[in-house]
Amino acid sequence: MRKIVFAFACLPALAAADVSYTLTPNPAAKTVTVTVTPDASGPAEVFRIPAWCPGFYSIKNYQNKLSGVKASAEDGSLLTIEKVDSRGWRVLNPDNKKVTLSYQVLGDDPGLGFFGVNVREDKAFVNGPAAFMYVESKLTEPTRLKINVPNSKWDIATGLTKEEDGRFSASGYDELIDCPLQLGTMARRSFKVGEHPFEVVFASPDNQYRPNLDAQTEMIKKVSEPAIALFGGAPFKRYVYIFHLAVGDFSGGLEHRSSTVMSVPNSAHADIATLVAHEFFHTWNVKQMRPKVLGPFDYTQPVRTGNLWFAEGVTDYYAQIMTYRGYVADAGWLAESLTQQVNQLQSSVNRKSTTLEEACRKTWESGGFGFGDLDYYNKGLIAGLLLDAAIRDATKGQKSLDDVMRLMNDRYRLPKPGFEEDGIRPVINEVAGRDLSATYNRIARSTQEVPYELLAGIGLRLRAPNAEYLDAGFRTQNSKVVSLTEAAFEAGLGRDDEIVGASISAKSAELTVKRGGEEFTMALPIVARQSSQWLLEEDPLATASRRRQLALWLKR
Repeated sequence: MRKIVFAFACLPALAAADVSYTLTPNPAAKTVTVTVTPDASGPAEVFRIPAWCPGFYSIKNYQNKLSGVKASAEDGSLLTIEKVDSRGWRVLNPDNKKVTLSYQVLGDDPGLGFFGVNVREDKAFVNGPAAFMYVESKLTEPTRLKINVPNSKWDIATGLTKEEDGRFSASGYDELIDCPLQLGTMARRSFKVGEHPFEVVFASPDNQYRPNLDAQTEMIKKVSEPAIALFGGAPFKRYVYIFHLAVGDFSGGLEHRSSTVMSVPNSAHADIATLVAHEFFHTWNVKQMRPKVLGPFDYTQPVRTGNLWFAEGVTDYYAQIMTYRGYVADAGWLAESLTQQVNQLQSSVNRKSTTLEEACRKTWESGGFGFGDLDYYNKGLIAGLLLDAAIRDATKGQKSLDDVMRLMNDRYRLPKPGFEEDGIRPVINEVAGRDLSATYNRIARSTQEVPYELLAGIGLRLRAPNAEYLDAGFRTQNSKVVSLTEAAFEAGLGRDDEIVGASISAKSAELTVKRGGEEFTMALPIVARQSSQWLLEEDPLATASRRRQLALWLKR
C-alpha cells in the first residue's frame, strides 16, 4: 500500500466450490446485497466480517455498514442467529441443512471507494473485506462468486478468474477478498509485457477522463516491465490496474494479488509513476514473499510484524528504481527523489527514540504508516538504499539487493510459508557473502543514525545541512560533468569531459580528465560552502572502482 499527497490474476479455483457468494448492486439504495452459502453446514456456523484490510494495518469497522443480516435454510425457512461479538454471527442449524446468510452493505465509501464499498447510479466498487463475510470453519475452501449487475451496460473488472458459466472463482477466502471488483461504467485499456496480459481500468464520477489514457497506459507499461525483468517472470495470469479518478478520504494505492486500486485526482498532470511502480512491485514483495504472520491471515485482530519496513519501505525504494529503470525518469530525478526521502527521515523526531522495527509493530495505534513522525515507508526506503549499497560494496558489484529479492521470492513465495521475523537478515548476509548483521541491526533495530557512509561504496555522497563542505566547482552524473561553477569554466573543464581520477587537498583538486580520447591533469580551486539541506549526489572525487559501482547501480 502507498499513501500519496498530490500537489495539484488471481489463481484459479477447483471446479466444484465449497462456498458460494452472490453480490447484487442496488444503485437506488446505494447498497450491495451479499449472500454466502457453504455447500455443507454444521449445527452451528459462525460468519464473520474482517476487522482489517490486508495491506492497511489499521482496524476498520466494516460491521457498522452491514444491515438486514438473516439466515435461511434451503427450503426457505429462517434460522436463528446469535451475535457472537461485534463482527461475528452464529447461525443455529440443528438439522444440518444447507445455510444461506444474506445481508446488505452500505456503499457510501468516499470518492469512488477505496477501503470499503461505493455504489452509484452507474457504477460500484467493492473492496472484498468490506463486503464478504467468511465462514469461520471454511476459510481455505474453494470459492465462487456470482455478480448480478443491474443491466447489460454494467461492465465488470476484477483479477478473479472468470469461469465458463459467468461466475468467478478463487482458491479460498484470502484470494476472494484480495481481488476487488470494479463494476459499471469505465474506460479500459490493455497491453502485454512479454506473454503477460495487463488491463488498465479508469473510473470517473462523471465519466470524464482528463488524463491522456493512452499516454498513461504507456507509462504504466514502462514501469511494469523492470519488475518482471528483475524476477524473471510474474506469478499472475493477468494483471488489472484499477484507477479511481476521484479522491475521497484517501489518496494513494492498495496492492492486491493480481491487481491494484489507486485513488488519484482526475487531472491531466497527476504524477503517479512511482505510485504505480510501488503497487505493482507488491505483486512479489508482500503478496508472494511475506512475513509469516501475513498469510494465512487472522482477520479478527491486529497482526504485528517488525518487517513492514521491508514490505512497504523497500517496495518504495524499488518504486523509485523501477521508475528510473523504466526510462520514465532520469538519474537526476532519482537523486532528487532520494534526497527528499533523506530530508524527511532526518526531520523525524521519533527516529531518535523508536527503532524501525518498533515503528512497524506500533503502527496499528498510529494510523497505519509508522509511529509518530517515524514513517516506516520512508525509513524503510532509506534502509533499502543503504543495504543495496552495502551489498554492492561487499561483493564488488557482483550482487545487489535485487539478488536478495529474488532469493527471498524463491524461498518464501506462495504457497510456501512466509519468512520468520529474523528471516531477512540471514538472506542479506548470504547474498553479501559476509556478515552485515551489525549494519542491519543499526538500521532496523537501533535508534542510531542510519549509516549514510555506506553510500560512498556506490560513488555517492551526502551533504549535511549547515555543514561546511568542499566544492570543487562541478557536479557529475555517470562520470560526466553535469553542472559547473564559473571557476570550473575558467579552469577549462568542459561539459563532455570524463573525470577518470582525482586527488584533493585543502586548497585544490587535481583531476585526471579524459577528453577526446586523451588524458590530462588540471587543477580546480576548492571553495568552502554550506548546504541548506541534506543533498544526495554523485561524489565527484570517488575512486574509479566506486564510479564503476555507481554505473552498475544506475544501469538499466
